[in-house]
Amino acid sequence: MVRVVVVEDHPLMRTGIIKALSGYAGIHVVGEASTGEKAIRLVDSLDVDVVLLDLRLPDMDGISVLKELRSKFSDLKVVMLTVSNDESHVRSALDNGASGYLTKTIGPRKLVEAVKRAADGHSPLSLEATTSLVSSFQHGDCESILRRLTSREMEIWQLISSGASNTDIKKRLYLSQSTIKFHIRNLFHKLGVKNRVEAASLAHRHELFKSEALH
Repeated sequence: MVRVVVVEDHPLMRTGIIKALSGYAGIHVVGEASTGEKAIRLVDSLDVDVVLLDLRLPDMDGISVLKELRSKFSDLKVVMLTVSNDESHVRSALDNGASGYLTKTIGPRKLVEAVKRAADGHSPLSLEATTSLVSSFQHGDCESILRRLTSREMEIWQLISSGASNTDIKKRLYLSQSTIKFHIRNLFHKLGVKNRVEAASLAHRHELFKSEALH
């Protein structure tokens, strides 16, 4: 059972997040908070695995709350859940110990998956956040390659780089095997690689996709 605390100042949004999580087995929302100060006190008083933390709170910014939580609870997984996909916000959150970064466009099932993966030690990162980070890289040839890729090809490249098989990609993106093969052929052509190993190597060489993406 993954024990979760939801930190969100907007009552309607907070209620929606809690409802989405509570509808799935394996997750138990043990607390909720509308401010950073309340969140810190709450986590201090409960047994918590994952905190879903908004970036903007009325008393503290989310990064400050993140720093405080990470300094007090080293094993705690903190996943940012916000409307912003600004590269500086994404990078600041990850640099300060966030286990993941999700935008509020994420659907309920994907949110549940992200929480479970964070609890297991993975780093869920929304496609919007990934794209924002990638767009900030200045890697010469890599930059020109990235401009030629579609968002779907970017998703598939990221999954391939994490070791996903075509079956894994099918389950993750709900695509047919033929569509996946079509995208992979186009991706390999644009990257100038012959196989999955070379595609993954190229991503790793340019330090792309260090976290797993979730749409």
